[in-house]
Amino acid sequence: MNDALTFGDVRDLQQHGELGRFIKRHMAEAQRAAAHRRGLVLRYPDLAAKLIEPPISHSAPELWNGYIPPATWNQAMNTARCRTALLALVAEAERRLNQPKETAAALEEVA
Repeated sequence: MNDALTFGDVRDLQQHGELGRFIKRHMAEAQRAAAHRRGLVLRYPDLAAKLIEPPISHSAPELWNGYIPPATWNQAMNTARCRTALLALVAEAERRLNQPKETAAALEEVA
């Protein structure tokens, strides 16, 4: 969901008996997205290893649940360095996943 809810939106959802379903649906979507991100990063050992390095600094890669802090916090841009680092890890994992197999095989041979 990209658009912020207004109090009016919440009131309308509540009046129509849809608020609970709305929350459950969006929580399930957020959990699926986090699990997807987690799986992507953990599939590459070198990327997973970066989860324990600063600025992310998890105690173990497998403890990351795939959560990435929001872009804004208290109506201000979230400038946390760990957010930027997590976004970069996920982007690199997605890039590798979408790489043609021939290119991936060639890179492994060179490494």
